[in-house]
Amino acid sequence: MDHSEYRRLVQQYRAEAKQRFADLRARRRERRGKPVAERLEARRAERAEVKAWRAEVKAAEPRRERRARRKGFKAFRRRQHRWIKLTALGVVVALIASVLGSWYHTATRPATEDQAAAREHSLGVADQVMAEGLVLLRNEEDVLPLADREVSVFGVSAATPVFGGGGAGGISSVGAQSLFAALEEAGVDYDRAVRDLYGNYADNGEATTEPYEEPEAGVVDELLPSLKGFFVTSPTEMPVEHLSDAVLSDAREHSDTAVYAVGRAGMEGRDFTPEDLRLTEDERATLEALDATFEHVVVLVNSANAMELGFLEEYESVDAALWIGGPGETGMNAVARALTGEVNPSGRLTDTYAYDIDTHPAVLNTGDFEYTDDGGEPVGRYFTHHLEGIYAGYRYYETFVPEEEYEDVVQYPFGHGLSYTEFEWSDAEFDTDEHTVSARVDVTNTGDAPGREVVQVYYDAPYADGGIEKPATVLGGYAKSDQLAPGETQTVTVAFDTAAMASYDDRDAQAWVLDEGDYGIRLARDVHDTVDSATHAQPERVVIDTDPATGAEITNRFDDARGDLAYLSRGNPDETFPTAPTEDDLRMPDGLLEDDYALEADPDASAPVTGADHGLELADLKGAPMEDPRWQDFLDQLTEDELVALSGNGGYWSVGIERLGVPETTMYDGPASIRDFIGHWTTVAFPTPVVLASTWNDELALEVGRSMGAEAQSYGVDAVYGPSLDLHRSPLGGRNFEYFSEDPLLTARIGAQYVSGLQSQGTVAVIKHFAGNVQETNRAAMGLYVWTTEQAWRELHLRPFEAAVKDGGAHGAMTAFNRVGTTWAGGSEALLTDVLRGEWGFEGFVITDAGIVGQGAHFDARQAVEAGNDMILGLLVDLPGAGSYEQELADYLEQDRAGTLTALRESAHHILFYVLQTNRI
Repeated sequence: MDHSEYRRLVQQYRAEAKQRFADLRARRRERRGKPVAERLEARRAERAEVKAWRAEVKAAEPRRERRARRKGFKAFRRRQHRWIKLTALGVVVALIASVLGSWYHTATRPATEDQAAAREHSLGVADQVMAEGLVLLRNEEDVLPLADREVSVFGVSAATPVFGGGGAGGISSVGAQSLFAALEEAGVDYDRAVRDLYGNYADNGEATTEPYEEPEAGVVDELLPSLKGFFVTSPTEMPVEHLSDAVLSDAREHSDTAVYAVGRAGMEGRDFTPEDLRLTEDERATLEALDATFEHVVVLVNSANAMELGFLEEYESVDAALWIGGPGETGMNAVARALTGEVNPSGRLTDTYAYDIDTHPAVLNTGDFEYTDDGGEPVGRYFTHHLEGIYAGYRYYETFVPEEEYEDVVQYPFGHGLSYTEFEWSDAEFDTDEHTVSARVDVTNTGDAPGREVVQVYYDAPYADGGIEKPATVLGGYAKSDQLAPGETQTVTVAFDTAAMASYDDRDAQAWVLDEGDYGIRLARDVHDTVDSATHAQPERVVIDTDPATGAEITNRFDDARGDLAYLSRGNPDETFPTAPTEDDLRMPDGLLEDDYALEADPDASAPVTGADHGLELADLKGAPMEDPRWQDFLDQLTEDELVALSGNGGYWSVGIERLGVPETTMYDGPASIRDFIGHWTTVAFPTPVVLASTWNDELALEVGRSMGAEAQSYGVDAVYGPSLDLHRSPLGGRNFEYFSEDPLLTARIGAQYVSGLQSQGTVAVIKHFAGNVQETNRAAMGLYVWTTEQAWRELHLRPFEAAVKDGGAHGAMTAFNRVGTTWAGGSEALLTDVLRGEWGFEGFVITDAGIVGQGAHFDARQAVEAGNDMILGLLVDLPGAGSYEQELADYLEQDRAGTLTALRESAHHILFYVLQTNRI
């Protein structure tokens, strides 16, 4: 074969490769909207075809023929992977340009007057949150506050505290106040050698008492502060052999009191194991050394997740423990002031602390569980069984643990918290009728220090075997007293609707039911410490099948999310107690893949009007309700491309349409701090949300929202991805730092106030993750299948979101990666249209979680907009040209123009209504 023939073959095979690639793209476009199982089978066939082609190329003879064929095959491969390279290059270029541009515009100029004023106010509010959120767990012999101001501080967690959590809900730790700086500011003299030892070890791994200086922020920290704190790990304790007898002896001479910090860091994408939340061998060995050396040891629990704290009772010298959660940017100041007594802790636990984490009924079903096919092969689909049903957290312990065993099982009950002073409760009065339950009590500070008390009210609903599942007790309401001086008395009142004691009957009534019978009403210091009680006699059974706020029908929406499973029952606990998934449980249920989205076009449907000219601009609709007929005229003006862009080009913005007066809006991650992820600025890093909830102070949550909303406005931010309203299903949740509590009422009230405060400033709250994102493991791997009862969805997981909509007025929501049964939450019409908008009356836009960096392979843009999920969060930066979800929607337009345009038009309505709630217009 001469050279000219060889070149002719190369051109021929390259042309064939080009045609093969064109045919491949055409086939893939045709497959959009078909069932996932069919698409996966087609992809496997394509891979087999390419593999056979490659083998054919390798076997070709003679050598020049083989080389010519190989060049054709390589040309195909280059075309096949070109989009990946171009996208990667575009992302890199855009990131670099965005970073440099942000640095140029912000790093070289001081904060504006508005930014400085908003920051100053937020710092004060953040300090109050920390001061009121600290929980005094233990205080034997009144070791706290410190008798003098001399201590020795031990632990790597003291040198490098866990200021927040990791991931989107984390904070920037650049400039965060260290514990030692806070102690100095509070006038506490600490042993310098111990501080140097732990500082050097934490910083560079060298256990030396050479003088240690806090490292200054580096260039990267200054330029990209949001990265500092995005990736976090729990501090690794220094081996005790580095803690020499000489160091301990000198520290004992300095003070007879040691402070020891223990820290655990939660992070997006990663859950804990029970072992992670127990003391390590090095931590235990350190405590043994301190116990043998010091008269008093004070433990700081620097963890948002409920650790096993039985060790606090194992060592004679461990007299006191203070839970500090994640203190944020300046929270260590309040910690130091609490040690001296300037701050009197008034926080209460938002979770149950058991001696053994494995006693939590959800633990066995938290983790990595992958379905297999009939042959036992993994299929790439993951699940979790919420077999505990409604009995999560204290609802389980108060219902199923016998009284005589309770103190051996539960160390610190939900709502527990001590004070430096004493409070006497007297003259309790109860008033109940068909509408309201009210409890009043006089709270008197009988101690020597000013302080605040939390009054909690629980209800015990009547239960009958075989009836609706009900916990033994449920939080009904709470209130926090003012700061009371010694001898001062305040009458504290807690009231809630009688109907709030109803249970959801997902079997018979398929509605909320307030059963006939006696309801115990308890005034309590925590869930297990009753001060006084009364009875509400409910004369008759009441079925609530219509939403009192919206008038919408209430009925079962998630029967298919129950699965063929047995859930924990109060009437039969021995046979229904949760167990870990068995081999049978791992086998994929029949028809599971068939439930994935498939396009069903209506051939008789007509497409809505596009591109009309009615002379309207968006500002003309400012203040107009969603049902205003002018909306339809305005929506008629949108073109197909504009409709596709509004839904498909979502990231940390909504796109603008200049010709119609639609401004672009910006959205950033929250909820503890608002951050330009790849930029120079961050707002004040508040203590983690679990600390805010630990204040049990609704008014303070409102003020946090206002403060963050004002800071957002000073930086031109229109919406914040937060608050996060999922629950602490168990102590293992990687994002428990970002969520408020194991209890839905406490989460609902704190969350609704946060939303209300944020939006009072014109900053829209995007409540997340709707709903059921209570496990990080496998959540984004084709959508974690979450199986539980409708009752559990209603009473636990949905209740905080309902309050955020009805009481907080939220105008934004972010859907979860996980599935509700077999249906992706972001594509669930039952969740987004029937419940969120239909039952609750939500008005605003819904966006997906971040379908980027390998996440969201199960997202389908048409499924999303059809279900009521208006926007896809698909990009970190606004790249030129269409994103993948824009292209997907454009492809759907070709397959079903009428149906796709109808869904996109409704999504545009929601998105543009949100835009009008901001200060952009």
